[in-house]
Amino acid sequence: MKELFNMSDRKGCPRCEKRGLKTWAELSEEEREVVKRLGRPTEYSEEERQTSHRWCTRCWYEEATPSQRHA
Repeated sequence: MKELFNMSDRKGCPRCEKRGLKTWAELSEEEREVVKRLGRPTEYSEEERQTSHRWCTRCWYEEATPSQRHA
């Protein structure tokens, strides 16, 4: 099951096809600032975005992932 989880992390961005969407923890301080400014406040809380979303750092596509990511 863990191998399947790792494979899904390696998929590319559906918008620009760059490999490796990043979680909040993987973003640099500058990238986090961009994410905050591009926020979607009406759809998701900031806390929810930080815990369950991933971003492409090329085109800033944001993917909402399932909140339970236990393998």
